[in-house]
Amino acid sequence: MTDTETVDPNSTTFSGPNSLLSDTQLVELAKIYKTQPCLWNEKDMAYRFANRRREALGNMLQELNNKFELNFTKRDLGKEIARIRKICSYEKNQKISCKKSKCSYKPKLPYYEHIAFAEIDVRPFECSVCGNLLPSLSQYTIHKASHDGSLPFKCIVCEKGFQLATNLTVHLRRHAQDYNYSCEVCSKAIATTTELKTHMLQHTGEKPHVCDICGKSFKMPRGFKEHLLRHEKRPGEKCTICSKAFYIKRKLKEHMAIHWKVRDKICDVCNKGFTTRKDLRQHKHIHDAEKKFVCKLCGVRFAQPAGLYGHLKSHGTLLSAKSTTVQMT
Repeated sequence: MTDTETVDPNSTTFSGPNSLLSDTQLVELAKIYKTQPCLWNEKDMAYRFANRRREALGNMLQELNNKFELNFTKRDLGKEIARIRKICSYEKNQKISCKKSKCSYKPKLPYYEHIAFAEIDVRPFECSVCGNLLPSLSQYTIHKASHDGSLPFKCIVCEKGFQLATNLTVHLRRHAQDYNYSCEVCSKAIATTTELKTHMLQHTGEKPHVCDICGKSFKMPRGFKEHLLRHEKRPGEKCTICSKAFYIKRKLKEHMAIHWKVRDKICDVCNKGFTTRKDLRQHKHIHDAEKKFVCKLCGVRFAQPAGLYGHLKSHGTLLSAKSTTVQMT
């Protein structure tokens, strides 16, 4: 429908009796709404980001006011969007009812084709496996996953699954590099308050996790957990190929990469691949401007600790490379 078309006053209007917009204006609003998929399409990266949704609503408000010379408020816009979604929900129910009764479906409200795109985000949500109707997208997602036992909330980028929608949101923010928090000391962008607290330990030097057995303290709970398991001599992660045991999953994963010969740890300087982070760290010393491993006996410097170990043998000594490392300032 164009701006010059008229609407039959006796027909059911698109907007309804309480709308502040004419039918023509509400059709235009629907078109603007469609250009902001983060407000209605869960497959959009920003769908779960509250800040991006607020930004999208602000853009919609400005465009609508400019187009029709209105003075709409955020509250007014919210009511009109809610009205669009309510119409969608009503028509979606009618469509499902017609399918069950095996009769043909025809929208009762005029201009419905302009808002039908929003059906994917309004209730009811029909399970394609068992036909159950769910009242919310979250409940539908969890219900659908229960049929095959998979994790319900999946990343649209890498397909990693999560039990909770909140965990998926944090994960997606990392993909999008869209963070809510930043360190007040170094300005590093951070995804969650928990990660921010952990990051701050690097600046304060605080080590809140203390071992009751030996008194050693740790910054991170992961390192603390591994330390406790070592006291118990109870490595909980075993390789299924060679039965070698590890205390944490990260070490097992790196070990498995050796069996699979997956060189996915890539040097950002020369693009050479390595199977473990440790090997990559050692390799990157080659690219350092200063050779920081120095022999205290003769002053010769080496880029890697392995070079220093070999050199020390020429002196007939077993001094460790670690003890002869020059600390960078």
